[in-house]
Amino acid sequence: MKKANLKTTAIPKLFFTYFLPSLIAMLALSTYSTIDGIFVGKKLGENALAAIGIAWPIFPILIAFELLFSVGAAAMASYFLGRGKAFRARIVFSSVFYFALSTSVIGGVVLYFYSDSIALLLGSSETLLPLVCRYTEVIYLGAFIIVLHPMLDIFAINDKQPVLASFAMIVGSLVNILLNYIFLFVLELGITSSALATLLGHGIGMCILLQHFLRKRGDLYLIKTFDIYALLSATKNGIPQSSSEISVSIMMLIFNRTIMEIAGDRGLAIYSVLMYIGIIPFTILLSMAQGVQPIASFNYGAGLMGRVRGIFNFGLIFSFLGGIVLYILFFVSSPFLVSWFLPSDIAMRDTNLLNDTQNAMKFYFLSYILLGVNIVSAIFFQSIQRTLSSFVITFAYTLLFALCFVMILPKIYGFYGVILSYPLGILCATFVVLGIIIYEYKRGILKNY
Repeated sequence: MKKANLKTTAIPKLFFTYFLPSLIAMLALSTYSTIDGIFVGKKLGENALAAIGIAWPIFPILIAFELLFSVGAAAMASYFLGRGKAFRARIVFSSVFYFALSTSVIGGVVLYFYSDSIALLLGSSETLLPLVCRYTEVIYLGAFIIVLHPMLDIFAINDKQPVLASFAMIVGSLVNILLNYIFLFVLELGITSSALATLLGHGIGMCILLQHFLRKRGDLYLIKTFDIYALLSATKNGIPQSSSEISVSIMMLIFNRTIMEIAGDRGLAIYSVLMYIGIIPFTILLSMAQGVQPIASFNYGAGLMGRVRGIFNFGLIFSFLGGIVLYILFFVSSPFLVSWFLPSDIAMRDTNLLNDTQNAMKFYFLSYILLGVNIVSAIFFQSIQRTLSSFVITFAYTLLFALCFVMILPKIYGFYGVILSYPLGILCATFVVLGIIIYEYKRGILKNY
């Protein structure tokens, strides 16, 4: 692939150069969890599906750990590359990689030994506890793979290798789909095998990306060095996006517990379906933000603020229009999508489950109309080292307002009160985003002198 010129190529063309491969990669990544849900729901039933839903907050925590270092480090590396300091970029990359590898291995082993306690903390019922533990124990032991795969993907994109990043995600996703089918439907190994298929898929993708950096195919590659200052700087810049995932995990934990109290395992099964399907529009919107990030970081490092403002404006408009299109598509296709995750005989055992899930999806997915504007803004400000602005936006759209609503609405509207809390939270967060954007354009870093 011919490397794009980040300083001169037209912004729309440059955006799609990064967005389209990132979109393919993120959609492939989203299939890891989505395929787990489809195969587990069809083969093992709604209890197994609810069990994975209970375990879901674990993944944002692992991703938060990865993002704490990788997003900030990738923005720093791209910044140094923009300033012509490639060796400094390699120091940042290497320091973050070595630290993430060692700590995720140790952390995964510790989590494994406390799997029962963690499952109960996540809100598991006694009925679901064995299923939750069997699934999560495998995930804990392979936690380092789940951490390193998306980390290397982000660095590959910032090393001007978006096609390689997409290829790794696609291959890993196909391996996950194939192994899920073999393990669950052919060998009938149960819920544990679904977690194993996920890890093996991620592992293949990780190895494809790792060879690029080990063989020094680009500007970024691993060197024998470790710089604590680079690690701490990356951590500081990565706090907003890491806090985003932690906030998501906290929100899901609270939603799970609230739904368990109101609607029991049946409600959790419905919410699990929403989470599985919701991965798809979320990752599409996240891909839009990732199309903005390397362009903004590089041009900020090069001092080309006109292009920085240009890519931000383009990203905001594109993500808003994309959110509208996504909601319409998923609104229309909800009956078809929901049926993927439920057993074929569900209509005989629970005549209203399919209809209730579709109705919940139509309300919950209203959030995706404005979610892209929030994500693009948060990642953009993080990419130009406006950590505070990014953190405020992230905290607002991931936790603050949704948490306020979920404390109130379920008391009035029951289960649907929980569902409505998220789109209403996104709506309120968008007003915070608009306030920050206005400030940054009038008095902040985006001011046109």
